[in-house]
Amino acid sequence: MPKTLNSLMQHLRTSGIAISGSTQKRKLKNLGYYHGYKGYRFVGKAENRLALSDFSQITALNDFDMQLKTLLYPRMMLVETALKNYTLEAVLADSKSESFETIWSRSLTGYRGYASSSRDYSKAWGNRQRLRQEIDGIIYRNHNNRDVIRHFRDADTGIPIWAIFEVMTLGNFGAFYDCLDMRVKSSIVHDVGMPTNLDSAALLKHIIYALKDLRNAIAHNGVVLDVRFKTGHINTGLTALIKQEMGIGKVDFSDITDYVLLLVYLMRKMRFTKTECRQLINGYQAILERFRNELPFDIYSKFIKTSARSKLDEARQFVSLER
Repeated sequence: MPKTLNSLMQHLRTSGIAISGSTQKRKLKNLGYYHGYKGYRFVGKAENRLALSDFSQITALNDFDMQLKTLLYPRMMLVETALKNYTLEAVLADSKSESFETIWSRSLTGYRGYASSSRDYSKAWGNRQRLRQEIDGIIYRNHNNRDVIRHFRDADTGIPIWAIFEVMTLGNFGAFYDCLDMRVKSSIVHDVGMPTNLDSAALLKHIIYALKDLRNAIAHNGVVLDVRFKTGHINTGLTALIKQEMGIGKVDFSDITDYVLLLVYLMRKMRFTKTECRQLINGYQAILERFRNELPFDIYSKFIKTSARSKLDEARQFVSLER
């Protein structure tokens, strides 16, 4: 039987979490079953239970999470748009055309960089075919409800690449980038200003997929506080990149601070102003300070590592020095 609000309050009390009164009852109703009970009982995995003792701690964790998403979402949108624009410019220059069919044959040819008899060739060729299916799928799903696609459908003309980019998810975009010829990828990372002594073309792909997980969690109101949104292992090359470029060590993307650093890195590399970058850093630190005071330390420290403050100081220094 589904739990009524009263029975859920009783269940919380039975679980050792104090809750009472009309105010907390209304708060629980507004948060819902997942965010008001299930979502914040653990860190990362369900077995990592938190020693919660009062419903106010759950609401504080929810507020913490919501403030992070409010801070990060507009920056994610700006970075996503910028990444697409850098890529679009490089693709147009390489293919000399905005036609997807031309780009498909001239620029989405990364598989040719491998020996035709190799496993890598077969995998890259398969990824390219899968990308074609994805592109056809997003065009079909949007041909009625997005003007940017419907216009070209009604005109019975080919849909240009810039219009396709408008309806791509970040995951679709990551697959598109992965299939590009190495010369196009090299042009993109050179334009961004990523280092030449690392495999920046590959690292940018890993950055896109790391941010894709964060972006999806934010957009769908998933919990981001404990980075449970990660869908896979984060490439260790990103640790080396942040260490070399920002001078920040021990970045392993096991807490949300490291994703903030990654956003700051990309924003500054793509010439967002120093003020914009500092606003992200300072906004994040202000959120940390508020909830460090509102939550018991044994709960707060499960989410935010003690290295967060020093990492943010180093990020500020990077922003100040990066031209």
